[in-house]
Amino acid sequence: MTKGLLTEVASIIIALAFTVTSFGCAPQDRLTISHAGSLKVPFEDLKAAFEGYYPNIDIVLESGGSAEIISRAITQEQAGESPPDIIASADYALIPERLYQDGYADWYIALARNKLVLCYRDGAPGSEDIINGSRTWYDVLRNDHVSYGHSNPDDDPCGYRTLLVIQSAQKYYYDEAAEFSLTPDPNADGLYDALIPGAEHERGRLGDSKEIVSKKSVDLIVALETGDLDYAFEYRSVAVQHGLNFIELDDHINLSKTNMELPEVENFYKKSSVEIMTTPGPPPAYAAKHGKPIVYGITIPLHAKSRELAAEFIKFLLSETGKNIMEMKNGQPFIEPLLCDHPENLPTLLKEVV
Repeated sequence: MTKGLLTEVASIIIALAFTVTSFGCAPQDRLTISHAGSLKVPFEDLKAAFEGYYPNIDIVLESGGSAEIISRAITQEQAGESPPDIIASADYALIPERLYQDGYADWYIALARNKLVLCYRDGAPGSEDIINGSRTWYDVLRNDHVSYGHSNPDDDPCGYRTLLVIQSAQKYYYDEAAEFSLTPDPNADGLYDALIPGAEHERGRLGDSKEIVSKKSVDLIVALETGDLDYAFEYRSVAVQHGLNFIELDDHINLSKTNMELPEVENFYKKSSVEIMTTPGPPPAYAAKHGKPIVYGITIPLHAKSRELAAEFIKFLLSETGKNIMEMKNGQPFIEPLLCDHPENLPTLLKEVV
């Protein structure tokens, strides 16, 4: 262990020890965290590490699709209940879009990035052809007798991002291929309609014998592992954490890059869009989500019961120890630098680190 890392760990231990004393000797203080399903594994590791420093803290983790957990938090407040102490979303934009307007939160920190990959089960038909480069992934999904899965776009950002990826693939490999010095591939012609059929507000929700739709993306992992599903669109971090086979997608379509890293790529991402349900109604209301780099966000609701302890957890998450748990152990890279839209509203403890 390097001297710098030792110093960082020692500082964290001292700070946490002081905070344990500050929070008193309650038999069991409780911290509730609602997080995106794709954060399940790293947050379980963070929980274990944090509770090791906090002998009197019980962290309760609640996972789900990001839109789902945010809606649940709003419903709790409307019912007079306390919201979760922390909300961590796989799409940072859902925090201002859903929580700011009615005074449920007033800041977020954008902290980590991800990308979409195509996972496959052992022996999936066509997988060897994709790996050796003799066929494309979309050729196999479109033309072979295989099943492929994704999460529901109304419940989980990975779901609507899958739809955006497939739209972008059609544009990149066929509609606008010449602009990227590519030969248009007939297998990408009309790809979105072929893989995600149906009317606009039905696409990606209903599924069929080939297109399998789950409530959240992590639900597809078991189906891959048991062999009941051939392919699934997942976050790369989820694939790494669960030891899944996966195929990398081109940076022009996997929603991982910024314009600084790949010129004009964000403008290309933005050309794809999908309407997702914002309120169930009746009648249901929809809003367009455009393609953009995948960035995770975190916040503390204004009426959370354990705001100070929540700030301590986020500080730990953003420390070198937390970063190592996220990046090195779980393949969930941080963005540099961290972004915060309203730093003036941050808890004092977090103003020191953001």
